Amino acid sequence: MVCRSRLIVMCLLWSIAFKAVGQSVWYNKITDLPAIGVPMVNLSPETGWVFGGAVQGYFRCQNQGQTSMVQLSGAWSVHNQWYVHSKGTIYLGKERTWIVKYNVGYRYYPDTYFLPGNRFEVKPGQSYQSRRVDAEVSALAQLGADWYMGGKVHYLYEDTNIEPVVSMAGIGAVACYDTRDVHFYPSRGLFFQTSVMHYESLNGHFARMQSISSDLRQFVTIYKDLIFAWQLRTQWTFGKDIPFQLQPTLGGEDLIRGVRANMFRDQALMALQGELRIPLYRQLSGTVFAGVGDVYNYHDWQWTMPKVGYGLGLRFAINKAKVNIRFDVARNNLYRTWNTWDSYSFYLSATEAF
Repeated sequence: MVCRSRLIVMCLLWSIAFKAVGQSVWYNKITDLPAIGVPMVNLSPETGWVFGGAVQGYFRCQNQGQTSMVQLSGAWSVHNQWYVHSKGTIYLGKERTWIVKYNVGYRYYPDTYFLPGNRFEVKPGQSYQSRRVDAEVSALAQLGADWYMGGKVHYLYEDTNIEPVVSMAGIGAVACYDTRDVHFYPSRGLFFQTSVMHYESLNGHFARMQSISSDLRQFVTIYKDLIFAWQLRTQWTFGKDIPFQLQPTLGGEDLIRGVRANMFRDQALMALQGELRIPLYRQLSGTVFAGVGDVYNYHDWQWTMPKVGYGLGLRFAINKAKVNIRFDVARNNLYRTWNTWDSYSFYLSATEAF
């Protein structure tokens, strides 16, 4: 019942947002990109009623061909739990492009902890209260026509009632190759990014660790606006006593949709997903997607049934920069029955999964 109430309220509010921005935004000039705001109402046993919203703005800097994006979101619950979060991608420079990405937030909010491992089962989770600061910033400089290189810093602090306080700082290098025609909803091109990070504990509760991650995506136009997109993601962590917040995990709205976020995490991650993007009518398009992946432990490597997520989605274009409102419905291969709300996941977002 909670899931059904949540879905009805969210769909109602997003339909109001569509009507508010739909016609006026679509006919704006590409250099006059809008900011959109979306309200949020949620209900769960851990938080009670939650009220919040998100605003996302689009702009261009210094005659850049690519569109920059900045997002701000926040929410407050009737139990005085709250969070605020901002992320963005900004393109700078004239002769040489600089890409600055950031992802920062603070929350005093409940979450769910799942034991590490990849056993093929629906895991019971442990609810906990979290005070968390998470800040990540990267800057990449253009080296050639399609190559970018730079650095990244990351700081994570979290105080919970299930393990010692986490205070980790990381620094690393990032390399990127990008031939996509546009970044929000590409119709062709290749994207590859890899990063290497080194983390040190600032309070002595956890040991130093390293992380290597790679992200490969390709977008192929089959016919006119019919597009096939696929993504391969890997992440590997090395070290002893790694905090669970920095372990690779799959699930959620971006990677293997249909699998609950953070339910499966361990030392290594491998995932492959793809989707067919189908034009329907004017600003409206649809998708059919599926993904498969799993997590693994180096010291106790267990091959189990991979985790599979699949589903259908709708996209509503809000401007000529190909920014879409995204609505996805997904399932996974963990549930055998179709007639329970727990076997479905619903995602509403203003960004694509990949």
